[in-house]
Amino acid sequence: MAVRPDGAEGARAARVLASVPWIVVLLGVCALVVLLVVALLSFRTREREATSQAAPPVFLPTVPAAASATATATPTGAERRTPSPRPSSSSRMPSPRVSTSSPAPGRTSAPAAPVVPLGPADGTVTARYQGGTDGWDGTEAVLSVTNASGGALDWRVELAFGDDVRGLRVSGDSGVSVWAGGDGDFVLRGTRSLASGDTWTLRLRLRLGRDVSGEWPDRCTVNGVDCQLG
Repeated sequence: MAVRPDGAEGARAARVLASVPWIVVLLGVCALVVLLVVALLSFRTREREATSQAAPPVFLPTVPAAASATATATPTGAERRTPSPRPSSSSRMPSPRVSTSSPAPGRTSAPAAPVVPLGPADGTVTARYQGGTDGWDGTEAVLSVTNASGGALDWRVELAFGDDVRGLRVSGDSGVSVWAGGDGDFVLRGTRSLASGDTWTLRLRLRLGRDVSGEWPDRCTVNGVDCQLG
């Protein structure tokens, strides 16, 4: 059995004792490194949480849906019509149809005669009609209008002949306007008022057809009062 000398064991023990401080220092350095890494990781984590809480929300733009490949392009300047809402069930009731048929064509009426202020229909203005002969080229008919009132009055005489009377003419510059209503109707009125007590005598020529009996009117009124015939 070999026996180690005491000097060798003492040298080894001295080396072990000499290396102990370095081991302690190395362990301390490793502990510091670990603590430093842990502190850095903890700080980064807190920083990220604070950043995520303080940052405002980010809104990304919405990409519109792609148009269909078969859709036709809208022409420039064309009006885009917005689809109208569908009517409710209560508004789908059919509305009553308005008849648009035009009335059956009838005889065209002539324009209305001008309206003038007239005297009272109490017989204060009278008229007398006396027939002529042979129509347009014969003896003239005579129409006399008399104002028996106490003041000047306007007057209006309406004559209604048959369809055979084609026209009526007042001879001379009588100051009378004549309006033809068609179908033998005529309206005569003075262009100035008739003074009280005056009589206006008019000579009329009628354009007749085949029936010479049209010289006499079927109706004659002055200011709405019947005339005297004959």
